Amino acid sequence: MSLRCLRRTIGLACLAGLIAAGAQTAWAVDRQLFMLVTDRSGQPVTDVTADEVVLEQEGSECTVKDVQLDAAPMKVALLVDNSDAAQQSLNSMRDGLAAFLDTLPAEHEVGLFTIAGQVRRRVDFTTDREELKEQATGLFVDRNSGVVYLDGLVETWERRFEDEDLWPVFVSLVYDGAEASRSVQDDEFNEFARDLVGRGATVHAVLVSTRGGAIQTTISTFLTQNTGGIYRALAAPTALPETFTELAETMGAQYETVKDRYRVVFECEPDNPAAGIAAGVSRAAVGVRLFPNRRTDQ
Repeated sequence: MSLRCLRRTIGLACLAGLIAAGAQTAWAVDRQLFMLVTDRSGQPVTDVTADEVVLEQEGSECTVKDVQLDAAPMKVALLVDNSDAAQQSLNSMRDGLAAFLDTLPAEHEVGLFTIAGQVRRRVDFTTDREELKEQATGLFVDRNSGVVYLDGLVETWERRFEDEDLWPVFVSLVYDGAEASRSVQDDEFNEFARDLVGRGATVHAVLVSTRGGAIQTTISTFLTQNTGGIYRALAAPTALPETFTELAETMGAQYETVKDRYRVVFECEPDNPAAGIAAGVSRAAVGVRLFPNRRTDQ
């Protein structure tokens, strides 16, 4: 299943097939899980090292390649669709972006990018909320343009994130207008999706949907489901300020919950992605819980 399926068929069978294929191929080499280690009193243990972690699949031990406490701040790429589709909701869009920036805890870096016609960096990653808000509340619609959602996601990932970023995040605001991406090919998108999962990225998406059936819907649901992100579809743009406030609150609460977990990168040989993983820590009197991603409602 490929990007061609996404472009031509907006349907559950196609989408389900792509998700299944993406989940299999994402784990072809390195895999990841998130692990919480607690002491007898239930308090997090935050000094576990890689040589203490033991993982097994179907009775065979896997190779633990990296173990890092998930305490690094998020690096958030805020992608904004300012195409023609946003024309009637410009004030709501600005208010929603301002609400997000006011609410997201200050330690997390945010970069602001617009994706109408072409990808434009408005503000590079920074914790300076005033600079970000000044640009976000001054955005205008790029007339006679469609959104380049696919191009925007892939280009931002390749050019603005580094391999060393421990918690890369996308937050997208898109409308269901014309999608005008030109440069992203099937294989490139599939590789992008695998890379997101493999590097522990999270995608959140807010879609203002007035007509339904857009490729933006399919891309957003696919990426949020496979990265443990949040997807919100709105029928009215007036809900943007409330929605973005809630999203920022949820992201902040999520960080506080998962910062005491470890991201564990490992490899099993031979590998069966459908099989369960058993984990332990070679230390007395500790408990271990495993999570497939950073979602906190699991």
